[in-house]
Amino acid sequence: MVALQMENVIASSSLGKDVELVRLGSELAHAHYAGGRTPSVVVDLDGDGTGGRTGVVFGNGKVYVTGVNDLATGREAVSQLRNAVKALDPKVNLRKGVKLENLVARCDFGTTLDLDTIAASLPGAEYDPVRFSGLVVRLDNPAASFILFRSGIVIVTDVGSEAGVKRALKALETFLRASSLLS
Repeated sequence: MVALQMENVIASSSLGKDVELVRLGSELAHAHYAGGRTPSVVVDLDGDGTGGRTGVVFGNGKVYVTGVNDLATGREAVSQLRNAVKALDPKVNLRKGVKLENLVARCDFGTTLDLDTIAASLPGAEYDPVRFSGLVVRLDNPAASFILFRSGIVIVTDVGSEAGVKRALKALETFLRASSLLS
């Protein structure tokens, strides 16, 4: 297996209070209000419209940041978002912690995978190559989700730490090797 590459991190925090979303959506730079069942304000933290670092603010003060590839960058993005909101609402708490919610990582097993055989060997695996070229696998211990591609590329998600990603990949690799599904 080649090196693990972090693709995306989702970090969360709190503003410590409820916030007025319509006001934030209209007054924050590079932000827009997203109504619907779960109203929020989506903020382009890079300000360039490329879909890079993005913040989401909910009315209860919960904030999420995505589009970063490590927790340190996630903390910086959360801080940037909180400071922007505090400029409009001085009662925002800047001292709340930042939590890693989810990681998305990528690795390459370095060999072609027989997804049909793997899908038949793994209870609960989801594979419909007509609809999607990846095989979706979920593990309970350790808790993780994977998307396996015939090329040997594996995407790992639903994990809360880099160590958790490594444990999950090791568990998947061990199973595939023990079942003679990975050479």
